Amino acid sequence: MNRVTIKDVAQKSGMSIRTVSRVINNDPNVKDKTRAKVQAVIEELGFKVNLLARSLKEMRTNQIVVFIDQRRGMYWGTFHNEFLHELHRVMKKQGYRMVISPSSPESFEEDENDGFYLVKNGMCDGAIMFDPNIGDKRITYLKDISVPFVVIGKDVSRYDTSYVDVDNQYVGYVGAKTIHSYGYQDFVLLLGSEGSPINQDRASGFQQYCLEQGIQSRYIFGLSDLESVYQQSLRQIQSEGTKAIFVSGDERALAVYRAIYESGYRVGEDIGVLGVDDIRTGEYMSPALSTIGQPKRDIAELALNMLIEQIHSEDPAAKRTLVAPTLIHRASLVEQK
Repeated sequence: MNRVTIKDVAQKSGMSIRTVSRVINNDPNVKDKTRAKVQAVIEELGFKVNLLARSLKEMRTNQIVVFIDQRRGMYWGTFHNEFLHELHRVMKKQGYRMVISPSSPESFEEDENDGFYLVKNGMCDGAIMFDPNIGDKRITYLKDISVPFVVIGKDVSRYDTSYVDVDNQYVGYVGAKTIHSYGYQDFVLLLGSEGSPINQDRASGFQQYCLEQGIQSRYIFGLSDLESVYQQSLRQIQSEGTKAIFVSGDERALAVYRAIYESGYRVGEDIGVLGVDDIRTGEYMSPALSTIGQPKRDIAELALNMLIEQIHSEDPAAKRTLVAPTLIHRASLVEQK
């Protein structure tokens, strides 16, 4: 079957190609009767607008690529899924399409299956990047080819990038303060990659509170998956006598819970647990997980608005916004006597 063209619609409706084009592009000056007639023919013939041709003509694709770290093949977790849901919602509201592309901060493949292929060939208006590492090559690439982009997280390698981030130093600080306020005297912070500015900031805030209180500051990097968190939690509970575990990422708290139960202890009463992210699962864990929440929708809206401003500006200035987290008290922390 031959593809239906705008010329076919014009001939069938008895209108000019110019009039049909005005209907397709929602020109407000088209008469209602004319619009209805053309629209009926469009539906009858099954005409589809050539989005690529339109984007080339308008120099806009209304498409944004969202880059997420491959995390050594593990890709993203529940927090990222929930955040992407909010980001998709705000993009749709603003009339943009979202393309998700796994990528690596160390290297990336410029092939037809990678989001950077879309960026390189002008098939998107801009990009949003999650959690870049220090010295992330993807940021250098985007800057070099002058593509508008915003980071979700923090870029400490450059001063001319825009980002939206939770105040992660405060996350670390308030996490240590909360655990200590419940009366837990021996606690540890478990973190992911040491190369992540987010984890560095959380460790810094945690350390700052401990320093102010004159207590030992213990934090451990490199715990990016459930198995490593589980094994380290067992070690902390059984060998170190740790009484509370602050874990960077609610999803990883599942591994902490298992280690506590298998060691013969109770979550909260015997060993406290505090997470970060406020994913929906945490509320339904047993007992419900205390956590430090990130306002996902607020971050999504800020990042997208920041990116749109870049897209429509000839010389955009870098903007950097920190968002305050929210402490959510649940049953995994219990007042110690």
